[in-house]
Amino acid sequence: MGIRPSKTQGQRKSSVETPKVVITSSDRAQLELKLQRDRLMAAIKRYEVVAQEERSKASDFLRSGNRRKALYCLKRERIQRSQVNSVNDMLDNVQRLLDTVEFNQIEVEVFNALKGGKDELSKLNSMLNVDDVAQLMDDVEETVEEARRINDILAQPLDGYVGDDDALLAELLPQVSTEIPGAETAVEEVTVPTHALPNPIEPEGRIIDGGLGKVGLSA
Repeated sequence: MGIRPSKTQGQRKSSVETPKVVITSSDRAQLELKLQRDRLMAAIKRYEVVAQEERSKASDFLRSGNRRKALYCLKRERIQRSQVNSVNDMLDNVQRLLDTVEFNQIEVEVFNALKGGKDELSKLNSMLNVDDVAQLMDDVEETVEEARRINDILAQPLDGYVGDDDALLAELLPQVSTEIPGAETAVEEVTVPTHALPNPIEPEGRIIDGGLGKVGLSA
């Protein structure tokens, strides 16, 4: 019992189908000319092989003393050589026609490409207004010029400033002292001690005559 393909498989196959290739009259002409060229090249090879065989036979007959057959083979060789020349001329004509057809096809493709590019350019020009583009370019130029002037001003050294740096900073100190309480302490508010300082405590051991001696503490 066979397994029937599902509908999804059939839809998948139909969706994977390759598009049909359109064969134009130019393609048919190129194909016919190429086939004719191949047939002529094969005929030239056959004529050359036969001519070489006839010449070999003529050499053999001449060695054996049969001049009549040797001349007959040489005449057949000459006929084959003339056929080769005629077919070569035909081959040149076919190749020339093939080149012409291919060149004409290239010209058509180039013309179609140029036409498509012209159509796209026309659509783009219809979408863009010339006045809007000119205004946009003017705005961009003004913005760039303004940015250039600002950069030039910031890059200039402060040679024109004359003044005291301490005085300039003093203008900022009141604002800083109000914003940060206790940031500045007056010198007059510091209290200096006036009472006697306590005697220093002597250490338990001190050096006596170059040695370390212990001194007893009073009770």
